Amino acid sequence: MTESTLNRPASRSSGRWVLLVMAAVCVLPLMAALYFHFVAPPAVTTMVGQPLAPFVFPYAGVQQPDGQPLAAPGVGGQWLVVVTGPGSCAQACRDALYLTRQARTAQGRNMERIQRLWLLTDATRPADELLAVHPDLQVLRVTDEAVAQKLGGGADAAAAPIHLVDRRGYVVFRYEATVEPAAFIRELRKLVKF
Repeated sequence: MTESTLNRPASRSSGRWVLLVMAAVCVLPLMAALYFHFVAPPAVTTMVGQPLAPFVFPYAGVQQPDGQPLAAPGVGGQWLVVVTGPGSCAQACRDALYLTRQARTAQGRNMERIQRLWLLTDATRPADELLAVHPDLQVLRVTDEAVAQKLGGGADAAAAPIHLVDRRGYVVFRYEATVEPAAFIRELRKLVKF
């Protein structure tokens, strides 16, 4: 017997092992995908905000305290987190302002991508101590009642919703005042990365 004849069964055996490993590498991902699709599907996370048919934020119906109009940002501006309500700011309003402050702070290095707005729907001047705890809050005045109605902050709205305006100036999400804070922060973190 020659040496090549003696090594033939060993090389045939190692060739089979290589073929089995290659088949396993191809089949195992498919088996795992089927398992996770049919047997143990991952939990589906839902959005906590209500997606809106995007509409342009009504810059013309809002002005700064000195009477100057609010300029619309160019493409690539900041995300706006908007609370709309009267200057007296009941507890629900204070809670919404606190939530937006915490949500912005929780973004860490991305917090500069977010600007917080409080749209006042009446002539009441907000309390100085309230403004002192929200130094990054931009306070604006609504000059058109239709804006307040559209953003849910009319005179009878004690707990106005929070609206999210994207970087192009479109209102895209609405959050109820009772939104769960951790979920709101998580969702905002995902959105502002874009």
